[in-house]
Amino acid sequence: MNVTKRRPPVPGGPAIPGYGGDHGNGGAGGAKNLRWRFGCHLRQLDLATYNARTLRTDEKIVELEEEIDKLRWHIIGLSEVRREGEDTVILESGNLLYYREGDHLSQGGVGFIVHKSLVNNVVKIGSVSTRVAYLILRITKRYSLKVIQVYAPTSAHPDGEVEEMYEDISRAMHSSKTQYTVLMGDFNAKLGTRENGELKVGKFGIGQRNPRGQQLADFMEKEGLFMMNSFFQKRPHRKWTWSSPDGSTKNEIDFIMTTRRQLFSDVSVIARVKTGSDHRMVRGTLNLNVKLERSCLMKSTLRPPRALFQSPETFQLELQNRFQCLEDCNEVDDMNDKLVETVHAVGAKFCKTRRRRTQKLSDHTLNLMAVRREMKLHSSTDLTAYRHLNIQISKCMRRDLRNFNTARIEEAIERNQGGALVPLDRRSLCQRSVCQKDPPVKAEDRVWQHRFRDT
Repeated sequence: MNVTKRRPPVPGGPAIPGYGGDHGNGGAGGAKNLRWRFGCHLRQLDLATYNARTLRTDEKIVELEEEIDKLRWHIIGLSEVRREGEDTVILESGNLLYYREGDHLSQGGVGFIVHKSLVNNVVKIGSVSTRVAYLILRITKRYSLKVIQVYAPTSAHPDGEVEEMYEDISRAMHSSKTQYTVLMGDFNAKLGTRENGELKVGKFGIGQRNPRGQQLADFMEKEGLFMMNSFFQKRPHRKWTWSSPDGSTKNEIDFIMTTRRQLFSDVSVIARVKTGSDHRMVRGTLNLNVKLERSCLMKSTLRPPRALFQSPETFQLELQNRFQCLEDCNEVDDMNDKLVETVHAVGAKFCKTRRRRTQKLSDHTLNLMAVRREMKLHSSTDLTAYRHLNIQISKCMRRDLRNFNTARIEEAIERNQGGALVPLDRRSLCQRSVCQKDPPVKAEDRVWQHRFRDT
């Protein structure tokens, strides 16, 4: 493995000497350039997890980089790296490699490989244990992403080690607060298809669930994680991630999970990456729209408009009748879709939101504008009529806006009852509310002069 330089350790990172596992001698530096190549607001990230079986030698790392060279990827979580110690290095290609050794020499271990375009966006990288590593990626100054890589014990290990691993995952999830969290890796568990109306598992799982799979399902329900492999329909040969040495048994034991279901637009198995491992790479595509996320956050703090029920009794009766038709739904997703559709349909029929919009233009002006929209400009006569109509509409709009502003001033004067808030110069107040080019209205001026004499 050719190393060009080492990155300075992150302050407080677990990959520096005397902290955490006490194995590493370096960590990833902080983010320097936040303007990366995925655009201003919409960012697309490709995360993958891969059990390489071994990356002990430098030749295996070169082989892995050659396999993923033509692949679309940004961060790859690694299982069974089987390297000694804990370190973060920059490869000759510019990519960042982090690894942590396993419980025993040349066995197990987890790590990451980060694309060179995102190296400067890595804020923190480290490990909680020999089976759980995490990485925090800066997306913008406000938003960040946490990626957790896992290598679970096999069936030969006791259940106590599995429970300890899930405790380490919980610590990694809650150690540093980020807007997005992704959990992935080799869980050595068969989750299978959805059971008993589970909401965290999609309807496109494969196989039968085993006891370790049930442990995973319980952990997902506890932490609010969605199994993204099961939410995207793929052909059976594009679902399995592990194959037995004789090829007779194929299971799906490598997964990608997240706390936000809508975060991923696709999760699929990549069969073209072959480094001698009996696992296949799983890749997920994230679409991060930070502008939309900020907009939703702001809208959630605003008070929604009050709904006006025209007939509350009729509304409740029809909603109850519609809900009785949902008893025939067996699938959770179908019931949820029909429930939302029913509420929207009945609500649109009986509820009207209160919208207050002040009418500034008169009906005469609006009718002239409607006539102008319907005009066909085929001849010079039509163009002449069009220009005359534009002039007429402009005059009408100036008159309407002047009348509207005048009415608002009258209301303000009546509310204040001629108090100190009313300006002394009536003409200057009228000029502030209309365009400077508009000629004064003599009749209105006389009205205002008469009013001010009385006050």
